[in-house]
Amino acid sequence: MSLVRFSSLLVAAAYAGLPALADLPVITDAVGYNGWAYGDRPNQTYHSSSLVSPRFLVNVWDKNATTAGSHIFMAPANPGQKASPMILSSKDLSLVYADPNWGGGTDTRMQFHDGDPYLTFWSGFDQKGHGTGGGVMLDPNYRLFKNLTTTGLITGADSHDFSVTSDGGAIMNNYHEIYTDLTSIGGPVNGSLLDCAFQEVDVETGEVRFTWKATDHFNLTESLADSYTDTDGGFDWFHMNAISKTVDGNYLISIRHLRTVALINGTDGSRIWQVGGVNNSFKDLSNGTATNFAFQHDARFTDDTETQITLFDNHAMHVTSPTAGCTQDCTRAVRVALDYEAMEVRLVSEFYHPQSVQAWAQGGYHLLPNGNALIGWGVVPAMTEFDAAGNVVMDIQIRPWNTTAGGGGPLYRVYKFDWIGQPLWQPSCAFADGTTYVSWNGATEVASWSLYGGSSPLSMDQLSKVTKAGFETGIPTPDNIAFVRVDALDADGNVIGSSNVVDTSSGDSVGSLIRG
Repeated sequence: MSLVRFSSLLVAAAYAGLPALADLPVITDAVGYNGWAYGDRPNQTYHSSSLVSPRFLVNVWDKNATTAGSHIFMAPANPGQKASPMILSSKDLSLVYADPNWGGGTDTRMQFHDGDPYLTFWSGFDQKGHGTGGGVMLDPNYRLFKNLTTTGLITGADSHDFSVTSDGGAIMNNYHEIYTDLTSIGGPVNGSLLDCAFQEVDVETGEVRFTWKATDHFNLTESLADSYTDTDGGFDWFHMNAISKTVDGNYLISIRHLRTVALINGTDGSRIWQVGGVNNSFKDLSNGTATNFAFQHDARFTDDTETQITLFDNHAMHVTSPTAGCTQDCTRAVRVALDYEAMEVRLVSEFYHPQSVQAWAQGGYHLLPNGNALIGWGVVPAMTEFDAAGNVVMDIQIRPWNTTAGGGGPLYRVYKFDWIGQPLWQPSCAFADGTTYVSWNGATEVASWSLYGGSSPLSMDQLSKVTKAGFETGIPTPDNIAFVRVDALDADGNVIGSSNVVDTSSGDSVGSLIRG
């Protein structure tokens, strides 16, 4: 035993601080990436985890100009893995957290309730263009706090939007089929219509605070979508995709198929005003460019003064131009300013993708604290960060450009926040080809890994200590070690987690939290 320990200590000195490459590097070969040299959905797999994460193409990345948010939030699709909420490191784009067991992940972001941060997202069943399920809230330990859904409506919470309010509520979108008179839009007297609603509930009790339905307040003839057709599930005339509550208790909603952003009275549900669409309330001081957005997503007030709105202007409902190299109906990220006394609106800024794209569906605009904007381009498989002047400081792809027509990433919305995740499960360890691999899904506070090994699971010594590198760190391991485990250390050197023990001869896990 003493001989084994002595040699192990010598090896520890030789290997200290030298992690092996486990995570694959980001790609900078744009020609190869867009020519499918890395496949139609480039991805990364791991030894110590069954998770799959994207491999990104970096077109532009000025790390000194990007914002300081520690993590990027999204919900991309990955091959062989259900859609999942996903958190990435904003430092190197490495995976931090994913959990495909949730079966969803749309609108993954951090929101606050009662002063505490939560990871929130939609989970449920996808339907064509919408979904039914619930709004999930996980605490920083990834424990389920709430899974909220609608009450008294035919279907559950829709996948487009899940918004937590500052006064203890949660707002959920809803799509449901009704039968009504459609003769005004060329349909039958009793035709099938896909109607929209939203509902605010109390987070703690689930009690309904407010319910609103589109057909109670808008006319079918205001729709600027495709002409009426008899469609399974109902004709999609409205297509609401964003709802947020104002300080006065009203609701700002984005209506894709009306090309409208409207403020809804939080007491009687009436329309206070709208920007864009058939019944636009504002004079456009910018030659039409402040109100000519079309099929938009993610309209939000920029702050509590409620005088400016950001939105993602898809500008197309179907593919009419290529990506990249869009020449007509090209997508942009828009910011407008409202003057309520004069009832005027003007364009503040518009950001186009540097390679000109057309996102015919989905997309989001996250205004960052320093004035930068993080844009998820929806079916266009890219995310871009602009500074306040419109300069591109980060542009990253998740798939080749020519996958856009088929749905792209998709990157419905992308956010950036400071997040601290401390999972209650332990790190995961695996051994292959002379290397110990370790990862800890969801953990943000790991600074380094300490490798232990020995001839018995009950008798192991420290072999080396290496800096954490990406999601999965590979640690070179000497040949004469029969069993290994890895401890997670924080920035102060404290042990915050211990992995399973692995038999190096078979690669099998033989237990967890076994210490020598």
